[in-house]
Amino acid sequence: MPLLPFTQPWADAFREAINGDAGYRAAGAGWTWPLALVLEPVAEYGFPEGAAVQLELSRGTCERATALAAAAAVTATFALRGAYPAWKAIVRGELDPVGAVMTRRLTLASGSLTTLMMHTRTAKALVACARRVDTAFPDEEPRAAT
Repeated sequence: MPLLPFTQPWADAFREAINGDAGYRAAGAGWTWPLALVLEPVAEYGFPEGAAVQLELSRGTCERATALAAAAAVTATFALRGAYPAWKAIVRGELDPVGAVMTRRLTLASGSLTTLMMHTRTAKALVACARRVDTAFPDEEPRAAT
């Protein structure tokens, strides 16, 4: 059953996809920092305070994935923040996450841009994992698991 993005079931499925992916394991071997994907507030899709998925990433694995109901609850070292259309395009593989940062469709809310740029392969592998999660976007799918 398709899952709504930025919910705990979606975060759990994302974690499973990350941990089951040999490509991410190799590409993410040098990444050791928590990362948050922050959704800006979008009340019409059920996120009036925004939302986030915080990933505890370490050397090619995801130890924990936590959905946060409010973007303000993020504590990750690295946080990428963006509007709903940008995240939707990234999850669908239509928008490269590094390109999204460079064109300001995503902003680096915390963390080092230099470090992020050194790990572009890791970012792309992470997006490939997100694409494997059966995602129901609220502007398209009226029935999805939360």
